Amino acid sequence: MKFIAITPDDFNCDDLVNSFCLLKEIGASHIYVRSPLILNSPELKNICEKLKDKGMIPLIPFDKWKDLKDNHIICHFKEKSIVFFNDFLKKNFNFRFSVSCHSIELAEKMLEKGATFVFISPIFKPYSKKDYHLKPLGLDEISPLLDKFGDKVVLLGGIDFERVKGLKLKLQKDFSIAGITMFFGRRD
Repeated sequence: MKFIAITPDDFNCDDLVNSFCLLKEIGASHIYVRSPLILNSPELKNICEKLKDKGMIPLIPFDKWKDLKDNHIICHFKEKSIVFFNDFLKKNFNFRFSVSCHSIELAEKMLEKGATFVFISPIFKPYSKKDYHLKPLGLDEISPLLDKFGDKVVLLGGIDFERVKGLKLKLQKDFSIAGITMFFGRRD
């Protein structure tokens, strides 16, 4: 099981650096750097190096990854940016990538194309998104994907450590988890 922390949108570089020890202590193995304050900072490359030094792997949106092109960094595609994927793949054939998905079909397709991870959501109503409209996916829907791909499937949406315990008991399968609230304690 991988634990992937997602940066809150209002996090800056100092906030993230100041969180490194806590994130490592909690067990975060990967950090999805989603905050525009970090992504648009001239310090982005340094932040990725510091994460690497702390033993955590950064995930960066594809439009920022193409400027860094570091095989240690996972290139992330949101579902709406998947339209750029095939063209991007032709130009960057040797890279690791992850994809956010809201359907089992897309998740399976991207894993078959070689995704390091797919984020499948929502599992529960997200804590950090008050007006979220997508219906949570059923565990029965997710189960066959977990059978086939295990911890490459990242469960997202309303995840906290108590729910992780419940998911382990109910699913009895390998999976990974991601979240904002469970790592950064925010329900904003």
